[in-house]
Amino acid sequence: MWTEGQWELSRQSLVDILGEKHYTPDEFVDALGAPSFTALLKSIKPIAVPCFNALLKAKVRHHRRGLNKRFSKGCWEIKSYTFTYRSQAVDGREIILSGRVTFPGNKEEGIPNAVKTISLHTHQAFFYPEWAPSQNLMFMPLKALWDSAVIEPDLQKWGINHGVEPDGGGSALHMARQLADCTVAALELMQQRGVTLDPNGYTTNWGSSQGAFPALLFAKWYDTEAPQWFKETLRLRSTFVAEGAIFLPELVKYTYHHPELIFMGHIPLVGYFQAFSPEQLGGYRPRDFVPGWYMDTKFQVDGKEISFLDAISLYYPQFTDPVVKKMNSFDQLVAPDMLSADGEVDLDSPKVRAWFSCLRKHNDVEGWTPAHSLYIAHSPEDGMIPFEMVYDLYRTISNEGRNARVHMLSVPSWRFLPRGGMNPHFIIAFVEQVIMAFVQNPEDMCKLNKSVQ
Repeated sequence: MWTEGQWELSRQSLVDILGEKHYTPDEFVDALGAPSFTALLKSIKPIAVPCFNALLKAKVRHHRRGLNKRFSKGCWEIKSYTFTYRSQAVDGREIILSGRVTFPGNKEEGIPNAVKTISLHTHQAFFYPEWAPSQNLMFMPLKALWDSAVIEPDLQKWGINHGVEPDGGGSALHMARQLADCTVAALELMQQRGVTLDPNGYTTNWGSSQGAFPALLFAKWYDTEAPQWFKETLRLRSTFVAEGAIFLPELVKYTYHHPELIFMGHIPLVGYFQAFSPEQLGGYRPRDFVPGWYMDTKFQVDGKEISFLDAISLYYPQFTDPVVKKMNSFDQLVAPDMLSADGEVDLDSPKVRAWFSCLRKHNDVEGWTPAHSLYIAHSPEDGMIPFEMVYDLYRTISNEGRNARVHMLSVPSWRFLPRGGMNPHFIIAFVEQVIMAFVQNPEDMCKLNKSVQ
């Protein structure tokens, strides 16, 4: 799965602690969320924010009693740390990335604490850099009230490295390895603070939208390649991915075969070429797969003049509107010699064959039989990533439904959601993430979503 000879999981990846914050329960609730999310709630309904805060405080009161039994009444708090860790970029360079870990603990330092669960979470990308875990708590750390340690890596182009490392949403393969490296760093930090996993505890792995495929690849890596010491430390019990399980590698292949089902506003489809080297692409350069004007059009970003292709692979959150307007057909998406006379992608063209070969070699989840519970949740109303494509993935991974560990869930689309395009995908993915923050185990999601056979 990983590029040959590039990676061996280290027992040490922590570089530096960037920030440390201790919250009382009420302070913790007040700190959850980002300014852009608060604005979203206010735009939906004026009473949304106070109602949501009231719900959070109710959860705090509900779980405070159980935590008080462990730490003595009034002696516990939520501790959250942002940190940097060592990992590796797509081209093999050693890089420094960022993340966050949050857990409950005693107000007095040095008192041992064994959390009941560890929750790994790879966040979605909603075009707002401040939604990265290192920038704001958002909502997944709410699981700390369930006596859980929550570990969240920033997606590679977010956090301290926003707009620096090529990602375009596509290097899920390497984001999966970064999730492993981030977990090692968080475990180091927890050990320094006297926090371990309870002997009867376990780990869950969550991801939504753009964070779903890295979570899925991490699950495969854990089952097939993770070192034994890592498995014995985490004891991964279940993985839950929502609204984007095969976000880019498989989506690209599905797009070429079923263009009528795809909303063509997928800018990451183009930036994703940047995630691979010419050697991995069969000798082609990433720029060979896109129309020439992608390299000629210039954008001013951070005082630099950059190409359209660089803009969408390095600065995607800043380029949503002008880019989407240009991307509505295949002849605008790929190089002219990848198209047939009728304007559709020529699946037999050398570049398409090289691209498919690269995807099969470096990103497929085929050939994997999950050894722990896996839940794939998606909405039939998703206008960005077709439900049929995700269901195909479920059939592949579950051995045509015969693997009882793999579950397909149908997420309802609420009436207030706009129909068509990207909106249902992004809104459902975010709402699903908020729900995940309230759910202790992925198994409980089956009670909320209909299972699909």
